[in-house]
Amino acid sequence: MAKILYVDQDKRISGVVRDLLTASGHECATLSRGAQACDSLREQGADLMIVEVLLPDVCGFEILRRIRADRELFATPVMLVSQMNTEEEVQHGMAQGADDYLQKPPDAAQFLARVKSLLAAAALVRQPDPLTHLMNEHLAKYTVEHHLSLREPFALVCLELMQLAEFGQKAGAEAGNKVLRHAAHILEACARPLKDDSFQAAHMGAAHFMCLMRPDMAGTYCEWVCGTWRAHVPALYTSIGLAGTDDEVPRVGALVYYTVYSGQRGSSVHDCFQKLMTIREHAHRNGEGIYADRRAG
Repeated sequence: MAKILYVDQDKRISGVVRDLLTASGHECATLSRGAQACDSLREQGADLMIVEVLLPDVCGFEILRRIRADRELFATPVMLVSQMNTEEEVQHGMAQGADDYLQKPPDAAQFLARVKSLLAAAALVRQPDPLTHLMNEHLAKYTVEHHLSLREPFALVCLELMQLAEFGQKAGAEAGNKVLRHAAHILEACARPLKDDSFQAAHMGAAHFMCLMRPDMAGTYCEWVCGTWRAHVPALYTSIGLAGTDDEVPRVGALVYYTVYSGQRGSSVHDCFQKLMTIREHAHRNGEGIYADRRAG
């Protein structure tokens, strides 16, 4: 059973939603005013918040921004609902940090399916990545949204292990997992000398890692990560029982790239990740090394 908070001035639809969720085994509390939303969420807690965009006092977009900026609440999943469902409105809602956007009145089957999907994802948010024990990709996204909401400058540093899939095919799945765990250890070890309290590392899945950190140290950190990876590869291969020069087993290389957010208003997680994808495309054309986009964003 999940605890869900629904915020809508329309009492009729609030009753319909509450009945749907209760019949599905959930506990549902309702509010009619947006001004109460964050306080209620903080005091009573909820596994999911569903918010009408057009509220009479504080709009759903503003409630969402307040949640993403709150140091305790920022990882709460939020679904926006509204009769306004133009592509522009939906994109704006998702850019504010919404997890989903649904048209009112909601179709019962579609609504319950979307709620189920959001709750399943929410259950994983606070769990460390099972392989590397770093922050998982779900919490990483919320963390970036949190810093964007506060307009706190940060750098996003990505490490991609080149040819890891090919390496795993030749050396075996456990050898590939050991390489991932070794990469996670390097990311954390290289961060310690920085003494950066904001540093957080995440395994984003497969061969991809992402670190959030102070922008002024990003370049130095990338150099340390690349240098440490190159220095440790021979010992890593030996520990797996391979020779570092074995032509039968692909060499796993390190591709590192990063972008900087300077604190400007209007940037979204999508914007940040889009910048990283652009840098990644350039990096893939040029091979291993460090690639940066230092333009303010």
